[in-house]
Amino acid sequence: MTQGKVRHAYPILTGLVALLVLGGIVYFQFAPDTQKNGAGSSTERVEVNRQKETSEKLGEKGIKHKVADARPSLKSEAASANKSLTPFELNYSTKDAFDRFIFTRTTKEPQTVKFAYATYVSTVFTPTTQAVASDLFTRYVDYKVALSSIETEVDLATHSLQDVSYKLDEREEIRRTYFNDTEYHYLFSQEAQVDEAALERLRVAQENSLPKEERKALIVASIKAGNEAEREAFQPTLNMHRIKEIKRSYSNINDRYNAVAAEFGSTVAERFAKTWEKQASWESKIANYEKYRDNLSKQSIAVSELESALREYRSAHFTDNEIKRLNVITGS
Repeated sequence: MTQGKVRHAYPILTGLVALLVLGGIVYFQFAPDTQKNGAGSSTERVEVNRQKETSEKLGEKGIKHKVADARPSLKSEAASANKSLTPFELNYSTKDAFDRFIFTRTTKEPQTVKFAYATYVSTVFTPTTQAVASDLFTRYVDYKVALSSIETEVDLATHSLQDVSYKLDEREEIRRTYFNDTEYHYLFSQEAQVDEAALERLRVAQENSLPKEERKALIVASIKAGNEAEREAFQPTLNMHRIKEIKRSYSNINDRYNAVAAEFGSTVAERFAKTWEKQASWESKIANYEKYRDNLSKQSIAVSELESALREYRSAHFTDNEIKRLNVITGS
């Protein structure tokens, strides 16, 4: 009975052992892969986290480095910008620079021009000199406005010496009101020298005790003897005087052309050659008209017929503007 139970139990135990062995096989077959996968995932997470932390740290440092690197770059750009700016310097060309700036904005109100210059100086002059430039320009605009409120311009041909002298003194007083001695020196001293020399020439020109040609010669001589600023201001006058001398010296147009070209260049000579040609043509037309008139006057015709014939001649040979000039020249 007992042996029978044992025989019956053995197959059961054997089945359990087989199941345990099979289970062990299954466990050892699959467990390592599962643990490996689990361990791999954990390792990967650790590695990823470590790399992430490292990247974050490096990233923070990288940003800091970039910010740190950007600061010198900005300083470098600012330094380069400052290098392109120049300090404002008061000199003999300052007035011309101010006048050019104003001239391009003649339609603007004075306050608008001042504001425009305040903006302009920030792009041209160094920061430490911008206020100086803007302040001087502001006073220069105020001076120009004050100057325009009174009649300081004079015609040397029609005004007396006393009038001219008075107007120059009046302008001088206005200048001294707006500018100190140093500013006046650089802005106006050269012009004042030219004005004084012009005043002296006016004295000569209005000296009626001297012949006209002698007075003219004295004026030209005074210009030639003046300083560089005077000669530069009156150089066109000197050039015209010299060209007139050449014209008087050479009756032949070709010789005249060559003489002017030798001193002033072919372009100037060409321009005056055309002018002289027109003048010669005009003088010839006047001469022909006077000859025609004189011939008619010698004939025994009525005054009305003479005037009618002259009107017809003028209409046929002269334009309306030329007739006006002709009447002034001939007294017709």
